[in-house]
Amino acid sequence: MNKEETLEFIDKQIALELKIIQITKENVEQLGNAFVKDLLIGISTDSQKHAALLKSLRKAVEGPTPFISEKERDKIAKGIAEHIKMEEQAVETYTELAEKSDNDQVKTIAMMIREDEIRHHALLKELQKTMIEPETLTEDMLWETMWKDTPWRGSPGG
Repeated sequence: MNKEETLEFIDKQIALELKIIQITKENVEQLGNAFVKDLLIGISTDSQKHAALLKSLRKAVEGPTPFISEKERDKIAKGIAEHIKMEEQAVETYTELAEKSDNDQVKTIAMMIREDEIRHHALLKELQKTMIEPETLTEDMLWETMWKDTPWRGSPGG
């Protein structure tokens, strides 16, 4: 699939996700059952996330993504590390809830949330590994790029 076909495909998927959101919104407005309503809203929220991710993907396909500074990287990396720990804790607590509950609805929802948390954990680890580190433009990289091939190494005339 070439770039134009990929962008067209992404645009179709964004439209599909937005349609899912709209249909869900219309269907749950008058729904009295809070459990079913919240479950459908949760699915719709996933569609909102999908649309946002597809929009970001579209930008990435259109052109190069901007580098992040070392300061931004350090801040993001710290936040991601904390988030990873919280996701690990959430997996444990939802597992415990599902195992200890006698209520089938509680077990079902706890396991659904647990699976989401497992995916979040894996995505954060992957983000940390593949996006944060390689996307960082360090001062050393800038100096290397600027002065690598110059005979003067940063001083006037040699």
